[in-house]
Amino acid sequence: MSMKRGAAAEIALGIGVAALGVFILFETRMIRVAPIYSKVGPGVIPTLVGIILLALGILFVWQSWRGKRTVADGIDAPGSLLDTPGTGDQTADWKALGAIGVGLLLQIVLFESAGFIPTAAILFFCVAFGFGSRRYLRDAIIAILLATVAYVGFVHGLGLPLPAGILEGVL
Repeated sequence: MSMKRGAAAEIALGIGVAALGVFILFETRMIRVAPIYSKVGPGVIPTLVGIILLALGILFVWQSWRGKRTVADGIDAPGSLLDTPGTGDQTADWKALGAIGVGLLLQIVLFESAGFIPTAAILFFCVAFGFGSRRYLRDAIIAILLATVAYVGFVHGLGLPLPAGILEGVL
């Protein structure tokens, strides 16, 4: 069976994703939890992530080994990039990458002082902008709601401490 050009790189990428999944599963087993802990433990989500990465890596290796055709080979699907005029090229969108990078940088720099909700909202907004949304008010409202739900879920649902920052007295 002859492999198509680039299949070796795809197989290596799949092996890397699968190996990352195995690493996460192995390291998750090292998390110690008190026997009297009755809530969902700290290893549940990393275990799920590890299993998903392992499965996706194996599927990617299998698909690459079989030489299954992809969109890059000319197969199109409804709603794909090939259906949108002007998006068929392979150039990087530096404006989008820059917007998402600025959001990440602001979250890193302001996380402790401003808190989780404002910095996560800024990041969500920058990602929406980077993906091409230009409905700024709607995006800002959704970003604030998503950040608030995530904060409440992590702090009050899972008991994980996140900095409230400028919203210290409100939350």
